[in-house]
Amino acid sequence: MLRRATVSLFLLAVVGCGQPQLAMDAHKKPDQPAEMKKLEVMVGNWAGTSEMTSPSAEDMKKMMPAGSPEPQTTFKGGGKSEMALGGMALKSEGWHEMGEGQKANYIEYWMWDGKAKKYRTWFASDWGEMGTGWATMCGDNCWCNTFTAQDHAGGKMNGEGQMCMPDKDTMNWSFTMKSSHGKMSMKGVAKRQK
Repeated sequence: MLRRATVSLFLLAVVGCGQPQLAMDAHKKPDQPAEMKKLEVMVGNWAGTSEMTSPSAEDMKKMMPAGSPEPQTTFKGGGKSEMALGGMALKSEGWHEMGEGQKANYIEYWMWDGKAKKYRTWFASDWGEMGTGWATMCGDNCWCNTFTAQDHAGGKMNGEGQMCMPDKDTMNWSFTMKSSHGKMSMKGVAKRQK
């Protein structure tokens, strides 16, 4: 009993004495950052096409075994973006072709990092890819981003890209990525689905 009373007095002295009292609003849920409202233009269902711009089909053929089918350089994809966590995150889920009749499914989150003053991103796919990145606004309805990632075997990837919305129903994007397989560049366009 004496020991319990001594511990209680010690805790009261350490925690209670000289400590400013917490204001009740310190535990109030914050409002959605204004920067997250800027991402609401991305909310909706999207479908699009992309094109590998580098390496070229001719360069890819040189790296493939003789008799291989023609390399695929154009791809389709689609997905849905929505505000999540009470507007604190933009969540995107979708798919894109990977060639040879295969496709990958992905999930991605964007959130505003108030300390860094830029968007922090996270993504993963059912091909075992996972990564993080940063994005900043780089024009009217344009975002520039950088990312680092790894594939299912732990191989490192990094890259940078840009996405712009010339109107509310169109996303134009491009990116360049470096990995142990070399350098690859792609560009594409997605259209809002009604």
